[in-house]
Amino acid sequence: SANSTNAELRYRAKYIVRSIILAYATSKSTGLATVIVDAGAFQMGSPTKEPGRRTDETPHEVRINIPFLLGKHEVTQRQFQQVMGFAPSHFSSTADGKAKVLKLDTSEFPVERVSWFDAAAFCNRLSKKDGYPSYYKMTNLQHDGNSIMQADMVVAGGNGYRLPTEAEWEYACRASTTQRFHFGSVSTNKKANFIARGPSIYGSSSKLQSLGRTAKVGSYPPNVWGLYDMHGNVAEWCSDWYAKDYYAHARPMDPTGPNDGQHRVLRGGSWLVNEASCRSATRFYLTGDQRKYFAGFRVARTP
Repeated sequence: SANSTNAELRYRAKYIVRSIILAYATSKSTGLATVIVDAGAFQMGSPTKEPGRRTDETPHEVRINIPFLLGKHEVTQRQFQQVMGFAPSHFSSTADGKAKVLKLDTSEFPVERVSWFDAAAFCNRLSKKDGYPSYYKMTNLQHDGNSIMQADMVVAGGNGYRLPTEAEWEYACRASTTQRFHFGSVSTNKKANFIARGPSIYGSSSKLQSLGRTAKVGSYPPNVWGLYDMHGNVAEWCSDWYAKDYYAHARPMDPTGPNDGQHRVLRGGSWLVNEASCRSATRFYLTGDQRKYFAGFRVARTP
């Protein structure tokens, strides 16, 4: 019915599918909540005259063809420890960043200092807990303590938890908007957790001091699709390999990134960078084994 030529059948099918997906939008084991992101098309990248843009943000048309679920929040320290059994975060009462979070409960702060492989392993273990097949096949794991620094990876696919593609991430962040941020073209650190240094290049500066650390997930207003902290807080691992020139030859339908590379993509900026580095189009990258106190993730799933 979803592919019918009858407009009413298509309309009804869309909302039946949506109601089915909604029934599986919350993790049974951890309470991790996800939001439905409907299929649609958007302009990925940034206009050539956007202040703060970089050369790897070539604008191009992309279509997300299949609805998917995306984490309402970044994965929290509590959720990560519950699933993975260890606590890697810098900003916690027992780690090096404890002076920044004195007397604060950081269980609902985003997890950070996780490698790309840790994020993928979290997706697999959460899938197992919730009764879904693992999305990734990981073999020959190499550890540094509890953290996974290297592994042979194959995408098994299916309906388990996974990392979002870079295109899915930007599409969800923009939420049908075309400006620098999902909340418009003017930013202040009342709207996102980034570092404020001097006058804003976007016409407005906040009188609030920068936190200089992560913040509890959901502390800032969501976008219109109900997703929190898409700008700032922690940079978020995506599934894609990074290539500076990938946009020039990316496929227009559900792009998944280059076939290989040296670095993995992160999106959204973080508490450690300025507003220009937290724009919807901004791209970052690290090697998959790096664990930074500004890097975390959120999960996706295609049920």
